[in-house]
Amino acid sequence: MPVVEDAAPLDRLRALLEGAEREHVDGQVVALERRIHALPERAMRRAVLREALGGLATVELVGMLVVAQDRGRHGRGDSRELLQELALEPTVFVELAYERVQGAYLLAQDAELPGVAAMFLGARALLNPTVDEAFKGNEHMDHPVGVRRAWARGRDRNKLDRLMHDRDWRVIQHLLDNPRIVERDVVKVAAMRPTRPEVLELIAAHGRWSSRYPVRKALALNPYTPAPIVRRLLPTLMLHDLRQGLGAGVLDEDMLAEARRLLAQARVGKRREPQG
Repeated sequence: MPVVEDAAPLDRLRALLEGAEREHVDGQVVALERRIHALPERAMRRAVLREALGGLATVELVGMLVVAQDRGRHGRGDSRELLQELALEPTVFVELAYERVQGAYLLAQDAELPGVAAMFLGARALLNPTVDEAFKGNEHMDHPVGVRRAWARGRDRNKLDRLMHDRDWRVIQHLLDNPRIVERDVVKVAAMRPTRPEVLELIAAHGRWSSRYPVRKALALNPYTPAPIVRRLLPTLMLHDLRQGLGAGVLDEDMLAEARRLLAQARVGKRREPQG
């Protein structure tokens, strides 16, 4: 059954968020949060998100994302988990029809919802990389990529440590899947500078590691992480880590503005909380 769009989307969105229908939207978001939380596998979560969001009209899609972000800002753990999945599975939006994505982006912009609009932004390429940034080898291991890939599946800890500096995503892919690799190793790779964006994209999409908070933080605060990934991860960070990002000089101008906006929203939300 085709999705029916509203003739006055901005008015319809306001009615969803401010009128009697808000309770219904809240219920939809809570139900989706519970479904996501109950699923252990990333692939299953992605399928549920694609099904749930793909059947929504543009106005309803934007409305649900607004509610999810509101709940996340107020400390709802399941909402943060849902936003995390959306941040790490941008293909959920990519697979929507272009007209739907464009309409949702423009509606969020018209409604002055930059955080929601950002979820629909496409990837941006790193422009004019330096020789060091363009390097795809491993300065610590002067061996062919096939050899490095084989070693990345192995047991030798000394080699594994040196392979963490690799710039070839195919090597890093084997490294991430190696059961001898632990969280601190992945954080090290995610924080590496300079590095290749495809290496960071691989970590952000990895089923085992992308949900770990220290890994997400390292990705969000790495200046070589593609901007769309950073933009989607910033709302999942704790406030003190957002402040760290502001003071560390690792965010570009657009991401600095996004971090400041998130912190300002948090301050407003805290002032509005009932005292007691």
